[in-house]
Amino acid sequence: MTDAQDEPRPIDEHEYEDQLEPTHLIRRSHVVLRAGTMMLGAGTSALRVREVMAAVARTVGVQQIDAQVTFTQIILTIGRRGIFRTQVGETRPGVNADRIARLHQFSNQLPERERAIDVEARLDAIEKQPRRYPAWLLVVLVAFACASVAVLSNGSWREVLAVLPASGIAYGLHRLFTRLQLNQLAVVLTSAALASALYWAFAELITVAAGASSDRFAAGFICASIFLIPGFPLVTAGLDLTRLDLDAGVPRMAYAAMVVVAMAIGVWLVASVTGVSPDPVGRLDGPPALVWLAIVLASFLAVFGWATMFNVPPRTAVASGVIAIVGNIPRELLLDAGVKPHVATFVACVIIGLVCGLVAGWLKMTKIIMTVPTLLVSIPGSSALRTLIYFDQTDINAAIESGVSTVLVVVAMVAGLSGARMLTDPEWAFTRPRSGNRP
Repeated sequence: MTDAQDEPRPIDEHEYEDQLEPTHLIRRSHVVLRAGTMMLGAGTSALRVREVMAAVARTVGVQQIDAQVTFTQIILTIGRRGIFRTQVGETRPGVNADRIARLHQFSNQLPERERAIDVEARLDAIEKQPRRYPAWLLVVLVAFACASVAVLSNGSWREVLAVLPASGIAYGLHRLFTRLQLNQLAVVLTSAALASALYWAFAELITVAAGASSDRFAAGFICASIFLIPGFPLVTAGLDLTRLDLDAGVPRMAYAAMVVVAMAIGVWLVASVTGVSPDPVGRLDGPPALVWLAIVLASFLAVFGWATMFNVPPRTAVASGVIAIVGNIPRELLLDAGVKPHVATFVACVIIGLVCGLVAGWLKMTKIIMTVPTLLVSIPGSSALRTLIYFDQTDINAAIESGVSTVLVVVAMVAGLSGARMLTDPEWAFTRPRSGNRP
């Protein structure tokens, strides 16, 4: 009996491994990484992802943190009391401006110390927040946004009436295709082709009813699918590249470029079949007061509708719409004065970036979700479409001219916003070590 009691108990291999695992560090690592992947999946820049992770790390008592942030992945290494742990998280590309705002507020309100389980509960509450706008309302708002862009592209009432139903139907089907988790580029191409075809069909019906064709038909052709423009990836890629966050900026820019190309191909396919003329249309005619009233209203409605599509909180969406008016009026004046489009766009984006920075500080809003929707008034969608059609018609000189103009406008947009961000945010104005070594 005594010999049996003295015999050592067999070692359980799993129990031995559990004793070796730093469970306290695992819990902290998980909550830090989860905050980062939620922020990254919402569509913000790599800098803001690191800031949220560093804030959570401080709160849960992590002494050292280093994070490599790419477009869809985070490689996190944290250290505490001489023990280090590396963990990898991955997310899908997406945009949820409300989640960005909530996570930004969450990181600013974290106490000096809090248990990892309590921080996890806060993140659960943010993740469970439903989207702010019902699907039917988004369809209506996006349709009005696309129709407003048709006005800004010098379209008349006929183009507006054709864009409204075409963009609404196409956006509704785009949401359906996305929920079915079909290939994203295929969904973009199909949605763009569908929106363009519907626009052509509705425009033809209006022509039959009016008894004559419109000489501004091309102005609304690209606008029916303008909701597909990857605004958040395009802007955040530019901001990442400005700070030399190449791991995040380069793939994000490549993703945005692929979406734009897929969209352009879808529109081009319909244009090739229907024979749409790619030539630009002239400025809007009519009494100056009515023309400027239309431009002001269209600037607000376009940006407000685009903002709601990104799930921007209503108050911020209204602020973005007002700022778009402030930025677009100087742009339109410069274009009327004969200034080149990329120069006018640069000036407008600097103004928009500066005003967004000031308003965000005054009203305690998140800058990035306020800034991105305002770009819709400057998107060179029509010139991008003309580039493809001119190539299809083997008009190489016109295609190159239109393509260069498109690239210059895109560069001007990113440069204007980046310049404004450098003037209003020290994180972009100075080159400093990443906030990852010490939380």
